[in-house]
Order: sequence, then C-alpha cells, then structure tokens
Amino acid sequence: MRKLVIASLVTLLLAAPAFAQSGSSYDWRTGNQYYWNRNFDGSTSVRGSNFGTGSMWNQTIMPNGDQRGTDSRGNYWQYNNSTGNYWNSDGTMCWGKGQFRQCN
Repeated sequence: MRKLVIASLVTLLLAAPAFAQSGSSYDWRTGNQYYWNRNFDGSTSVRGSNFGTGSMWNQTIMPNGDQRGTDSRGNYWQYNNSTGNYWNSDGTMCWGKGQFRQCN
C-alpha cells in the first residue's frame, strides 16, 4: 500500500505545473502527511510522516526517476529507475520490473 501511495505521489509531483515549487498533501486513508520541495537540480525532496504512528521517512526523486531515501525505520534505500533495482540497508534487494520483478 505504501508503494502505491508513493507511486501516486510521484505521478502527482511529475504532473504538477513547473511553477509549483513546494507543497503538501494528506492521505486520510493512511494518516500520512507528505511535504515536497522541488530543488534547483530538478530533483524533488519528499518528507513523510504519520502522526498516529510517529513514523517519519524521506526520499529524493531525481528527474530520471531514480530515487533514494530513508524509510520509517531509519534504513537507507535506493532505487534505479532504468533497471528496477532496489537496495535497502536492511538487506532487502529487488531487481527487474513488472511481472519479472524478484526480491530476496
């Protein structure tokens, strides 16, 4: 579910007008609050939090779709958009895209 929310947020951010430099969004279904800011290099920084659970996370989305950040447990992660490879410091690794995607 969180990946779906993040994917939706990424789509929203990429579709937003160029003049929208920062903003926020609240997802009432999950209780997640998102704050984003477009950076001068074309990347977008996103900070997320959930007041109910006390969790917080952040990510940076590069113009080419690559992403990196810290999850709610403090683990560093990164995603390569061209290959679909994902790595998390908790040991999770995924590779491939779509129906061929595999994770350990």
